[in-house]
Amino acid sequence: MYVLGLDVGGTSSRALLLDASGRRIGYGRAPGGNPAAHGTGTAAANIRRALEPALLGVDPAEVAGAVIGMAGVGALDRAVFDRMWASVGLRCVPAVAGDLGVAFAAGTAEPRGTVLIAGTGAIAARIEDGEPVAVSDGLGWLLGDQGSGFWLGREAARAAVRGLSRGESDGLLTRLVAEEIRDSDNHDGQDVRDGQDSRDVRDGRDVKDGRDVRDGQDGPSGRDGRAGGWPPVDGRAEAIRLVVHAQGHSPLELARLAPLVSRAAAAGDPDALKIVATAAGLLCATVAEVRQEGEDTPIVLAGSVLTSEGPVCSAVRDGLGAPTALAGDGAAAAAWLAAKEAFGLDREAAAQLHRRILREA
Repeated sequence: MYVLGLDVGGTSSRALLLDASGRRIGYGRAPGGNPAAHGTGTAAANIRRALEPALLGVDPAEVAGAVIGMAGVGALDRAVFDRMWASVGLRCVPAVAGDLGVAFAAGTAEPRGTVLIAGTGAIAARIEDGEPVAVSDGLGWLLGDQGSGFWLGREAARAAVRGLSRGESDGLLTRLVAEEIRDSDNHDGQDVRDGQDSRDVRDGRDVKDGRDVRDGQDGPSGRDGRAGGWPPVDGRAEAIRLVVHAQGHSPLELARLAPLVSRAAAAGDPDALKIVATAAGLLCATVAEVRQEGEDTPIVLAGSVLTSEGPVCSAVRDGLGAPTALAGDGAAAAAWLAAKEAFGLDREAAAQLHRRILREA
Protein backbone atom coordinates (compact mmCIF):
# COMPACT_ATOMS: atom_id res chain seq x y z
CA MET A 1 0.00 0.00 0.00
CA TYR A 2 1.17 3.49 -0.81
CA VAL A 3 0.31 7.12 -0.20
CA LEU A 4 0.82 10.17 -2.37
CA GLY A 5 1.70 13.69 -1.36
CA LEU A 6 1.60 16.61 -3.77
CA ASP A 7 2.84 20.14 -3.27
CA VAL A 8 1.36 22.28 -6.02
CA GLY A 9 2.35 25.92 -6.42
CA GLY A 10 2.54 28.58 -9.07
CA THR A 11 6.01 27.67 -10.31
CA SER A 12 6.25 23.92 -9.69
CA SER A 13 4.21 20.79 -8.95
CA ARG A 14 5.87 17.99 -6.99
CA ALA A 15 4.55 14.50 -6.27
CA LEU A 16 6.02 12.02 -3.77
CA LEU A 17 4.99 8.36 -3.38
CA LEU A 18 5.72 6.59 -0.08
CA ASP A 19 5.10 3.11 1.26
CA ALA A 20 3.66 2.40 4.72
CA SER A 21 7.12 2.57 6.33
CA GLY A 22 7.77 6.05 4.93
CA ARG A 23 10.21 4.83 2.29
CA ARG A 24 10.36 6.95 -0.84
CA ILE A 25 9.12 4.96 -3.83
CA GLY A 26 8.70 7.57 -6.56
CA TYR A 27 9.02 11.26 -7.21
CA GLY A 28 7.98 13.62 -9.99
CA ARG A 29 8.31 17.31 -10.69
CA ALA A 30 6.58 19.48 -13.29
CA PRO A 31 5.69 23.13 -13.91
CA GLY A 32 3.22 24.98 -11.72
CA GLY A 33 -0.29 23.65 -11.13
CA ASN A 34 -1.93 26.59 -9.39
CA PRO A 35 -5.36 26.78 -11.10
CA ALA A 36 -5.79 30.43 -10.19
CA ALA A 37 -2.57 31.28 -12.02
CA HIS A 38 -2.72 28.84 -14.93
CA GLY A 39 -6.35 27.73 -15.29
CA THR A 40 -7.59 24.28 -14.34
CA GLY A 41 -6.76 22.68 -17.70
CA THR A 42 -3.09 23.62 -17.64
CA ALA A 43 -2.88 23.01 -13.91
CA ALA A 44 -4.30 19.49 -14.25
CA ALA A 45 -1.97 18.69 -17.15
CA ASN A 46 1.07 19.81 -15.15
CA ILE A 47 -0.01 17.84 -12.08
CA ARG A 48 -0.34 14.77 -14.29
CA ARG A 49 3.22 15.35 -15.53
CA ALA A 50 4.38 15.24 -11.90
CA LEU A 51 2.29 12.16 -11.08
CA GLU A 52 3.47 9.97 -13.95
CA PRO A 53 7.13 9.56 -12.90
CA ALA A 54 6.12 9.27 -9.23
CA LEU A 55 3.87 6.31 -10.08
CA LEU A 56 6.28 4.63 -12.50
CA GLY A 57 6.45 0.87 -11.88
CA VAL A 58 3.61 0.93 -9.33
CA ASP A 59 -0.01 -0.12 -9.68
CA PRO A 60 -1.88 3.15 -9.04
CA ALA A 61 -4.79 1.17 -7.63
CA GLU A 62 -2.57 0.32 -4.64
CA VAL A 63 -2.37 3.99 -3.60
CA ALA A 64 -4.52 4.10 -0.46
CA GLY A 65 -4.61 7.84 0.09
CA ALA A 66 -3.42 11.17 -1.21
CA VAL A 67 -3.20 14.72 0.06
CA ILE A 68 -2.66 17.66 -2.26
CA GLY A 69 -1.54 20.99 -0.90
CA MET A 70 -2.50 23.42 -3.64
CA ALA A 71 -2.11 27.16 -3.94
CA GLY A 72 -5.16 28.69 -5.61
CA VAL A 73 -7.37 25.72 -4.73
CA GLY A 74 -10.49 27.90 -4.76
CA ALA A 75 -10.19 28.25 -8.54
CA LEU A 76 -10.02 24.49 -9.16
CA ASP A 77 -12.65 22.94 -11.44
CA ARG A 78 -12.96 19.64 -9.59
CA ALA A 79 -14.61 17.79 -12.48
CA VAL A 80 -11.64 18.52 -14.76
CA PHE A 81 -9.21 17.58 -12.03
CA ASP A 82 -11.02 14.32 -11.20
CA ARG A 83 -10.90 13.21 -14.85
CA MET A 84 -7.15 13.76 -14.90
CA TRP A 85 -6.76 11.87 -11.61
CA ALA A 86 -8.68 8.85 -12.88
CA SER A 87 -6.78 8.89 -16.20
CA VAL A 88 -3.53 7.91 -14.46
CA GLY A 89 -5.23 4.94 -12.78
CA LEU A 90 -5.68 6.37 -9.29
CA ARG A 91 -8.79 5.18 -7.45
CA CYS A 92 -8.39 6.84 -4.07
CA VAL A 93 -10.16 10.12 -3.51
CA PRO A 94 -7.52 12.80 -2.86
CA ALA A 95 -7.89 15.38 -0.14
CA VAL A 96 -7.33 18.66 -1.96
CA ALA A 97 -6.63 21.54 0.39
CA GLY A 98 -4.90 24.89 0.46
CA ASP A 99 -1.20 25.06 1.10
CA LEU A 100 -1.37 26.42 4.67
CA GLY A 101 -1.95 23.14 6.50
CA VAL A 102 0.65 21.34 4.39
CA ALA A 103 3.23 24.09 4.98
CA PHE A 104 2.62 23.84 8.72
CA ALA A 105 3.00 20.05 8.63
CA ALA A 106 6.28 20.49 6.76
CA GLY A 107 7.74 22.00 9.93
CA THR A 108 6.10 20.15 12.79
CA ALA A 109 3.98 17.12 13.66
CA GLU A 110 2.06 19.16 16.24
CA PRO A 111 -1.64 19.72 15.54
CA ARG A 112 -1.73 23.37 16.70
CA GLY A 113 0.38 26.44 16.02
CA THR A 114 1.07 29.15 13.47
CA VAL A 115 2.46 29.12 9.96
CA LEU A 116 3.98 32.10 8.17
CA ILE A 117 4.63 31.76 4.46
CA ALA A 118 6.64 34.35 2.57
CA GLY A 119 7.50 33.46 -0.99
CA THR A 120 6.30 35.52 -3.92
CA GLY A 121 3.30 36.32 -1.70
CA ALA A 122 2.88 36.37 2.09
CA ILE A 123 0.25 34.88 4.40
CA ALA A 124 -0.05 33.65 7.97
CA ALA A 125 -2.53 31.27 9.57
CA ARG A 126 -3.47 29.87 12.94
CA ILE A 127 -3.64 26.08 12.70
CA GLU A 128 -5.97 23.90 14.80
CA ASP A 129 -6.07 20.13 14.25
CA GLY A 130 -4.07 20.62 11.09
CA GLU A 131 -6.50 23.09 9.54
CA PRO A 132 -6.33 26.89 9.26
CA VAL A 133 -8.91 28.59 11.49
CA ALA A 134 -7.69 32.19 11.15
CA VAL A 135 -5.82 33.76 8.26
CA SER A 136 -4.00 37.06 7.80
CA ASP A 137 -2.87 38.73 4.56
CA GLY A 138 -2.49 36.58 1.45
CA LEU A 139 -4.34 39.40 -0.30
CA GLY A 140 -2.25 39.53 -3.46
CA TRP A 141 0.56 41.73 -4.71
CA LEU A 142 -1.59 44.79 -5.39
CA LEU A 143 -3.37 45.08 -2.04
CA GLY A 144 -1.45 42.82 0.33
CA ASP A 145 1.40 40.29 0.57
CA GLN A 146 3.30 42.58 2.92
CA GLY A 147 6.95 41.60 3.34
CA SER A 148 6.79 39.02 0.54
CA GLY A 149 9.32 38.36 -2.20
CA PHE A 150 7.33 40.61 -4.50
CA TRP A 151 7.21 43.33 -1.83
CA LEU A 152 10.98 43.09 -1.31
CA GLY A 153 11.65 43.25 -5.04
CA ARG A 154 9.34 46.21 -5.54
CA GLU A 155 10.96 48.10 -2.67
CA ALA A 156 14.40 47.36 -4.13
CA ALA A 157 13.31 48.73 -7.50
CA ARG A 158 11.76 51.78 -5.84
CA ALA A 159 14.95 52.51 -3.90
CA ALA A 160 17.02 52.15 -7.07
CA VAL A 161 14.91 54.44 -9.26
CA ARG A 162 14.61 57.09 -6.55
CA GLY A 163 18.34 57.04 -5.90
CA LEU A 164 19.21 57.20 -9.59
CA SER A 165 16.70 59.98 -10.19
CA ARG A 166 18.43 62.03 -7.47
CA GLY A 167 21.84 61.33 -8.96
CA GLU A 168 22.76 58.88 -6.18
CA SER A 169 24.14 55.85 -7.98
CA ASP A 170 26.84 54.61 -5.60
CA GLY A 171 24.65 52.41 -3.38
CA LEU A 172 25.19 48.65 -3.71
CA LEU A 173 21.49 47.84 -3.92
CA THR A 174 21.00 50.41 -6.69
CA ARG A 175 23.89 48.92 -8.68
CA LEU A 176 22.64 45.36 -8.20
CA VAL A 177 19.11 46.22 -9.32
CA ALA A 178 20.30 48.17 -12.35
CA GLU A 179 22.63 45.35 -13.36
CA GLU A 180 19.93 42.70 -12.97
CA ILE A 181 17.46 44.64 -15.09
CA ARG A 182 20.11 45.50 -17.67
CA ASP A 183 20.95 41.81 -17.97
CA SER A 184 17.25 41.03 -18.42
CA ASP A 185 16.93 43.70 -21.10
CA ASN A 186 19.92 42.27 -22.93
CA HIS A 187 18.43 38.79 -22.76
CA ASP A 188 15.08 40.05 -24.02
CA GLY A 189 16.83 41.86 -26.86
CA GLN A 190 18.72 38.84 -28.15
CA ASP A 191 17.07 37.38 -31.22
CA VAL A 192 19.31 34.94 -33.01
CA ARG A 193 17.63 33.76 -36.20
CA ASP A 194 18.85 32.11 -39.38
CA GLY A 195 22.39 31.98 -38.04
CA GLN A 196 22.69 35.78 -37.85
CA ASP A 197 24.14 37.68 -34.89
CA SER A 198 21.63 39.33 -32.61
CA ARG A 199 21.55 43.09 -32.64
CA ASP A 200 18.87 45.28 -31.10
CA VAL A 201 18.81 49.05 -30.89
CA ARG A 202 16.56 50.53 -28.22
CA ASP A 203 16.52 53.84 -26.42
CA GLY A 204 19.75 54.92 -28.07
CA ARG A 205 21.74 51.87 -27.06
CA ASP A 206 22.99 48.91 -29.02
CA VAL A 207 22.78 45.40 -27.59
CA LYS A 208 25.20 42.93 -29.06
CA ASP A 209 26.40 39.61 -27.67
CA GLY A 210 24.60 40.31 -24.39
CA ARG A 211 26.43 43.61 -23.71
CA ASP A 212 25.43 47.23 -23.74
CA VAL A 213 27.49 49.46 -26.02
CA ARG A 214 27.28 53.15 -25.26
CA ASP A 215 29.77 55.73 -26.43
CA GLY A 216 32.13 52.89 -27.29
CA GLN A 217 32.12 51.40 -23.77
CA ASP A 218 30.83 48.03 -22.68
CA GLY A 219 28.21 48.00 -19.94
CA PRO A 220 28.73 46.50 -16.50
CA SER A 221 30.22 43.05 -16.55
CA GLY A 222 30.38 42.23 -12.84
CA ARG A 223 27.39 41.09 -10.84
CA ASP A 224 27.83 44.01 -8.46
CA GLY A 225 27.69 46.52 -11.30
CA ARG A 226 31.11 47.99 -10.50
CA ALA A 227 32.70 47.42 -13.90
CA GLY A 228 32.79 49.78 -16.90
CA GLY A 229 29.65 51.76 -17.68
CA TRP A 230 28.87 52.61 -14.06
CA PRO A 231 27.92 55.06 -12.71
CA PRO A 232 25.53 56.06 -15.50
CA VAL A 233 26.20 59.38 -17.20
CA ASP A 234 22.54 60.37 -16.74
CA GLY A 235 21.02 58.95 -13.56
CA ARG A 236 17.53 60.16 -14.42
CA ALA A 237 17.65 58.40 -17.79
CA GLU A 238 18.83 55.22 -16.09
CA ALA A 239 15.93 55.48 -13.62
CA ILE A 240 13.45 55.85 -16.46
CA ARG A 241 14.95 52.80 -18.16
CA LEU A 242 14.26 50.75 -15.03
CA VAL A 243 10.73 52.13 -14.82
CA VAL A 244 10.03 51.26 -18.47
CA HIS A 245 11.33 47.74 -17.91
CA ALA A 246 9.20 47.19 -14.79
CA GLN A 247 6.05 48.49 -16.46
CA GLY A 248 6.65 46.35 -19.53
CA HIS A 249 6.78 43.07 -17.62
CA SER A 250 4.53 41.19 -15.23
CA PRO A 251 4.56 42.94 -11.84
CA LEU A 252 5.34 39.65 -10.12
CA GLU A 253 8.66 39.50 -11.97
CA LEU A 254 9.91 42.06 -9.45
CA ALA A 255 10.08 39.20 -6.94
CA ARG A 256 13.31 38.06 -8.60
CA LEU A 257 14.98 41.18 -7.19
CA ALA A 258 14.29 40.02 -3.61
CA PRO A 259 17.59 38.11 -3.20
CA LEU A 260 19.45 41.31 -4.09
CA VAL A 261 18.02 42.94 -0.97
CA SER A 262 19.49 40.22 1.23
CA ARG A 263 22.81 40.39 -0.58
CA ALA A 264 23.07 44.15 -0.23
CA ALA A 265 21.87 44.11 3.38
CA ALA A 266 24.53 41.55 4.29
CA ALA A 267 27.09 44.01 2.91
CA GLY A 268 25.65 46.86 4.99
CA ASP A 269 23.80 48.81 2.30
CA PRO A 270 21.55 51.28 4.19
CA ASP A 271 18.65 51.11 1.72
CA ALA A 272 18.65 47.32 1.86
CA LEU A 273 18.89 47.26 5.66
CA LYS A 274 15.86 49.55 5.89
CA ILE A 275 13.87 47.34 3.52
CA VAL A 276 14.78 44.20 5.51
CA ALA A 277 13.74 45.80 8.81
CA THR A 278 10.44 46.99 7.36
CA ALA A 279 9.69 43.61 5.76
CA ALA A 280 10.40 41.78 9.01
CA GLY A 281 8.12 44.14 10.90
CA LEU A 282 5.30 43.61 8.41
CA LEU A 283 5.65 39.83 8.52
CA CYS A 284 5.70 39.78 12.31
CA ALA A 285 2.59 41.97 12.34
CA THR A 286 0.89 39.48 10.02
CA VAL A 287 1.65 36.70 12.49
CA ALA A 288 0.40 38.79 15.42
CA GLU A 289 -3.03 39.04 13.77
CA VAL A 290 -3.59 35.28 14.08
CA ARG A 291 -1.53 34.36 17.15
CA GLN A 292 -2.44 34.94 20.77
CA GLU A 293 0.03 36.85 22.92
CA GLY A 294 2.18 34.54 25.03
CA GLU A 295 1.21 31.45 23.03
CA ASP A 296 3.87 28.72 23.10
CA THR A 297 2.76 26.58 20.16
CA PRO A 298 5.23 26.21 17.26
CA ILE A 299 5.66 28.82 14.54
CA VAL A 300 6.58 27.31 11.18
CA LEU A 301 8.34 29.54 8.64
CA ALA A 302 7.84 28.60 5.00
CA GLY A 303 8.47 30.06 1.57
CA SER A 304 11.69 31.07 -0.13
CA VAL A 305 12.04 34.38 1.74
CA LEU A 306 12.00 32.64 5.13
CA THR A 307 13.65 29.28 4.44
CA SER A 308 16.74 30.83 2.87
CA GLU A 309 19.21 31.85 5.56
CA GLY A 310 19.78 35.58 5.38
CA PRO A 311 18.91 38.94 6.90
CA VAL A 312 15.13 38.71 6.40
CA CYS A 313 14.81 35.29 8.01
CA SER A 314 17.03 36.35 10.92
CA ALA A 315 15.11 39.58 11.45
CA VAL A 316 11.76 37.78 11.42
CA ARG A 317 12.97 35.19 13.92
CA ASP A 318 14.25 37.93 16.22
CA GLY A 319 11.04 39.92 15.84
CA LEU A 320 8.76 36.98 16.61
CA GLY A 321 10.49 36.31 19.91
CA ALA A 322 9.31 32.69 19.95
CA PRO A 323 10.76 29.34 18.87
CA THR A 324 10.43 28.77 15.14
CA ALA A 325 10.91 25.83 12.79
CA LEU A 326 11.71 25.97 9.10
CA ALA A 327 9.34 24.10 6.80
CA GLY A 328 10.80 21.18 4.91
CA ASP A 329 9.57 19.48 1.75
CA GLY A 330 5.89 20.23 1.16
CA ALA A 331 5.32 17.07 -0.89
CA ALA A 332 6.76 14.97 1.95
CA ALA A 333 4.51 16.75 4.44
CA ALA A 334 1.46 16.09 2.24
CA ALA A 335 2.43 12.41 1.99
CA TRP A 336 2.74 12.27 5.78
CA LEU A 337 -0.74 13.74 6.16
CA ALA A 338 -2.05 11.11 3.73
CA ALA A 339 -0.29 8.33 5.65
CA LYS A 340 -1.79 9.44 8.97
CA GLU A 341 -5.27 9.11 7.54
CA ALA A 342 -4.81 6.06 5.30
CA PHE A 343 -2.95 3.95 7.88
CA GLY A 344 -4.81 5.16 10.99
CA LEU A 345 -1.66 6.23 12.87
CA ASP A 346 -1.85 7.28 16.50
CA ARG A 347 -0.07 10.45 17.62
CA GLU A 348 3.20 8.76 18.62
CA ALA A 349 3.42 6.68 15.44
CA ALA A 350 2.58 9.75 13.37
CA ALA A 351 5.33 11.77 15.05
CA GLN A 352 7.87 9.02 14.39
CA LEU A 353 6.85 8.78 10.75
CA HIS A 354 7.02 12.57 10.43
CA ARG A 355 10.64 12.60 11.64
CA ARG A 356 11.54 9.80 9.22
CA ILE A 357 9.86 11.30 6.18
CA LEU A 358 10.92 14.91 6.67
CA ARG A 359 14.48 13.94 7.59
CA GLU A 360 14.87 11.99 4.37
CA ALA A 361 13.15 14.57 2.17
